[in-house]
Amino acid sequence: MASAKADLRELKANSRATVQELQLFLRELKGKSPPEMLGIVASSQLIRAIVLSVILVIGAIFALTAIPYFFGNKESPDPEQPIVTNPATPAAEPKQADPNPKQIKPAEPLAPLGLNEKKNAPANVNPLEDDGGSFLKELE
Repeated sequence: MASAKADLRELKANSRATVQELQLFLRELKGKSPPEMLGIVASSQLIRAIVLSVILVIGAIFALTAIPYFFGNKESPDPEQPIVTNPATPAAEPKQADPNPKQIKPAEPLAPLGLNEKKNAPANVNPLEDDGGSFLKELE
């Protein structure tokens, strides 16, 4: 395990190196004209790296959205073509129409969670009003 003293020594040495690098950079810029200073900054290729990274990010965003969009799920049936069932198998019973087709029926594994259950609340009680009680009493 590293000790705090060793970490502080490394921090001190690294901060000294950073200060020396900044002083060296400022000495290079001292006494130079503005076009020469811009030349020093341009020679560092920082602008080129930023432009390249922006182009790569835009390309990645385009690729990661366009490819799934154009080559997505082709298995979905066309809405205008009717689905043909196998006429060789006779239907046992005609199914009755669902009285509420918009309501989603829960699957059997989700039934214990109480999906789509209706719970009745008293009509004269407003749940948003403060009844003066503390909800933290049960925790004490």
